[in-house]
Order: sequence, then structure tokens, then C-alpha cells
Amino acid sequence: MNTGAADLALHRAAVVRQGTDLTLAGYGPTVRTCLDAAEEAERAGRSLEVLDLRSISPLDFDSVEASLRRTGRLVVVHEAPVFLGAGAEIAARMTERCFHHLEAPVLRVGGYHMPYPPSRFEEEYLPDLDRVLYAVDRAMAF
Repeated sequence: MNTGAADLALHRAAVVRQGTDLTLAGYGPTVRTCLDAAEEAERAGRSLEVLDLRSISPLDFDSVEASLRRTGRLVVVHEAPVFLGAGAEIAARMTERCFHHLEAPVLRVGGYHMPYPPSRFEEEYLPDLDRVLYAVDRAMAF
């Protein structure tokens, strides 16, 4: 991970792990889940890039596009519901901007299409390692 002064710009996404096969993009707590997924995928011979979006307002679409152009695949991970969540906007924009560079559809992993649950059910609701790896497998299958 880079630790230069430029990384302090919270309006810019940061590549926190370089990879060549697929980009995992997340923000907040999902970055750790993405890093765990990248480590697990490495054991299977896959090289995943992890992009910490840092902010969704503003959202650094240029950095997402640059990463997607390098890898050809994108999975967006966030805690909000997949339906009408930030991942939907990222997926739509990246499909518009990078259509001819895509090796697979942009996939999203997020909360289920329901209100945020009480804390005792939160672990079942939030994206976890298995759900992220399943999306990676789906994207790599194209």
C-alpha cells in the first residue's frame, strides 16, 4: 500500500492491493472483506486488485475505470442493499465507460433487498468472504 502524501486525498480511490485478473472495489469495512477475498483467491491462482473507493460522494470513477481497464472484470462490494445501492451506479457507469474492455458483466455484492436488520442478524445481512468469492467465481467464469 502506498503511504505518500497523495494518498491523503480522501476524494481519490486508492489501489490497496495490485492484481491482474479482476478488480474488487469497496469502501469502509468492505475493503477488509475484499482484501481477505484477494488473499483467498491467490491460493487458487487468481490475482485480484483491491480498490478502496474511500468516498462515494464524490466518487472517483476515473480510478475505478483505470483499474477495470487493467483487469477486465469488476465486482463492487458494499454494505448497502444491492438494489438501488451505490454499486448499481458504479456498475452502470463502468459498463457505459468501459463496455469494450469488459471480460464479464460488472457484478455487485451487498446487503439483501430488505431494510437493514437488527444487530443480531447483521452478520447474515452484510457481504462476507463467501459471497464475495462466489461473485469472483461468477465473473471469472465468463
